[in-house]
Parts: sequence; structure tokens; C-alpha cells
Amino acid sequence: MAATITIPEKAIVNILKDLPENILSNIFWKTFVSYDDSPMTDSEKKSVSKAKLEFKKGETIKWQDIK
Repeated sequence: MAATITIPEKAIVNILKDLPENILSNIFWKTFVSYDDSPMTDSEKKSVSKAKLEFKKGETIKWQDIK
């Protein structure tokens, strides 16, 4: 049986702040992104096309700017 420990939020934030960006990015993707390898629906294809256009126009927000 796994042991349960309590870690203060501030400690976790400090650990994450000290990590190199590439490691932090990997943790983000493993934690928050789910994968779906099924074929895209027409609606999903439309959303991707719209997002690419917004990116080309500079209408997107950089990850670093989100708080």
C-alpha cells in the first residue's frame, strides 16, 4: 500500500519554478493533456484550421503570458 504524504502548495510551486522549462513542459503535458488517436471529426478539423489561422494572424496567447 502506498504511503500518503502532505506537501504544502508553496513547496510544490517552488519545486516547479526551479525546473528547466523543458522538464516543466513535459510534466504539464503528462498531467493535463489526454491523448485521443481516433480520426478527427469534421468539427475538430474545423477547430484546428481556425486555430492555425488565428496563430498565423498572431491572435493567440503565449503560454508564458497565462497566469
